Amino acid sequence: MLRVTFILLLSYSVVCRASRADYTTDKLQADDEDPKKDVTKQSTPEELSSHVARDAPTNREIIPISHEILKYKRKSIVGTDDRIRIKAAMTQNLPFSAVVKVKISPSAGSCSGVLIGPRHVLSAAHCFHDGNAFLAPKRSLNVGVLQRNQRFTRYRVEELFLPRAWHEARVMNPEYDYAVLTLRRPHGRPFLRIKALSMKNLLPFKTMHFACFPNDKRENTMWYSGCPVGWQPNSTAYRTVIMNKCDAAGGCSGAGVYVLSHGGQNRYVIGILSGTVIHKSKNVVTRLTPKKVKEICSWIGGLEKAGCRRNRTN
Repeated sequence: MLRVTFILLLSYSVVCRASRADYTTDKLQADDEDPKKDVTKQSTPEELSSHVARDAPTNREIIPISHEILKYKRKSIVGTDDRIRIKAAMTQNLPFSAVVKVKISPSAGSCSGVLIGPRHVLSAAHCFHDGNAFLAPKRSLNVGVLQRNQRFTRYRVEELFLPRAWHEARVMNPEYDYAVLTLRRPHGRPFLRIKALSMKNLLPFKTMHFACFPNDKRENTMWYSGCPVGWQPNSTAYRTVIMNKCDAAGGCSGAGVYVLSHGGQNRYVIGILSGTVIHKSKNVVTRLTPKKVKEICSWIGGLEKAGCRRNRTN
């Protein structure tokens, strides 16, 4: 049986200290290390994302969890780097206006997240808790919303919610790698809806998407990644994770993974980017289930606009 090690995409703030650059052209640059990879702004990153499946998955995947994974600053690029840099102006429009950067502490670094309510951010549990203890006190947490000038407006965190199963597992299990932060004040931006979808119902969407703040790129720049909807590992221990081949790097943990409705009008967050697999070009997404959505909705007050259903079982 194939054994692979799971690595969390936690960003350490000391990794990326590149200076911020101005981008004043009318083009969306796909990779600031390769200026030849430019695309016009008429095409959205979601439209430019490849729909062609990459390597065929292995039949058996096991993801043993180790606390040593927090020592790694890992990135997973499958083939060519297909990530697309989001131009400053585009970061102010959905879905990218809902993407945030969560600073944890100088030692623990930062993660990404997605706005799912007026004061609510969905992210990854391992960004804040290693299975035994919190990585930083709540007072050190803050959420950054990127502005057009590529600077962040910072919001302090009032409350942090982690699933009970995360504490009970005592190891960092990607099955339960989700968390919600409640901000002290409203962020005033539109947010995305959460939705529980089975793998059977996810496959017709063909493509999954996310945006984040990777630590291998210029600081305070947002990057988009998209790839074919992945697969569920052939393991009874991991029934609600999605293996995939999207490009990602440290700092992307907690990114909201979403799909587009067939008409392209609606986007639904269906999971959270959790980590990558060592020695394998594969990433792991914590898939939202009805039970998880119900728990998240209890944390955010059953907000219907966030995708919660009142007086019904999710």
